[in-house]
Amino acid sequence: MEKHQRVFEKFIDFENQYNGYLLARRNKRFRPEVLAYTSNLEENLLNEINHLVWKDYQISGVHEFYEYFPKKRLITAWPFKNRVVNCAAYLTLWPIYSKSFYEYSYGSIPDKGTVAACYQIQQWMRKARATGKNLWVGKADVAKFFFRIPHEVQLRELGKPLDDPDMMWFLKTCIKGDGRPTGLPLEFSDVADAERIFGIGMPVGSLISQMTANVVMNPVDHYMKRVVQIPILARYMDDMYLQGESKMQVWDALGSMDDYLQEHMGLQLNNKTAVMPYDSGVEFVGRVITPDRIDLRKSTTLQIKKHLNYVQEAYGRGEVPLEYALSVITSYMGLLKHTSSEALKKRLRKDYVLIRHSD
Repeated sequence: MEKHQRVFEKFIDFENQYNGYLLARRNKRFRPEVLAYTSNLEENLLNEINHLVWKDYQISGVHEFYEYFPKKRLITAWPFKNRVVNCAAYLTLWPIYSKSFYEYSYGSIPDKGTVAACYQIQQWMRKARATGKNLWVGKADVAKFFFRIPHEVQLRELGKPLDDPDMMWFLKTCIKGDGRPTGLPLEFSDVADAERIFGIGMPVGSLISQMTANVVMNPVDHYMKRVVQIPILARYMDDMYLQGESKMQVWDALGSMDDYLQEHMGLQLNNKTAVMPYDSGVEFVGRVITPDRIDLRKSTTLQIKKHLNYVQEAYGRGEVPLEYALSVITSYMGLLKHTSSEALKKRLRKDYVLIRHSD
């Protein structure tokens, strides 16, 4: 494996930090903290560069909040000045790591994503149908993926192509964050009440975390293709699709994957791992995929309807502005664009009526 030197030097270069600023402010340039940073841009960039050079760079003022759709999740938001540095690191490191990424890895990779993943899987299913064979598919996820990756595993995998102690210092600083524990137990009923664990996990919402997740899972991709030799594999972060010629072959491959995750990554597959005929419909990245259709999961459809009903009622009471109410339906119509859910699209267009009630 090629070892890259003087990476930190490229990372702290003023032009690279400025490009990190441009990436961090994308679609956010008029937010108050972005405007405040921009008003004294050169001094702010140089200040963070100096902190990096003198190794006293810190991450502070981190804000945590919860997302409730499609499920309750803990999200970490870094201050804008830290996001600038984060993005500058991403711009430096992504070309190094992405060279070795598996062809059918889709999560947080430019020009890929959920839509491309669904269409590729559907294409494989159609080819399977054309052969006339009774092929089988497996569906697997890593249990509590972002909250269970050991810090030592993250640093080990991130460090493989790097020969640069300074860059490794920065990556260790990112993983440590502001010092609060980022890990969660395998089993809990509510993320808000769950015990936090030191030494494992990563902040969800960070660009560096998304990159690290792909770097950590990349060896799993290559192990499954080169050693286990499963014929077809696709991955979106920790969401994985396997396809083989027999039920036993797919189950054996999943068992090998679980063994590898536990031995080398300190992770394991969750209890929703399943194997089924290729044409029975497999859930992947929030969709149900068959050779002929791509639909949202029933649970997702129900949650969309509930959310839209809530927004309509809240708008009627004057609790949310028109801009937000319109953005919600626009977002869901965009989600439905690449599915076969024509009836749902028509129903949403018909039923989503915004009326402000007078007192």
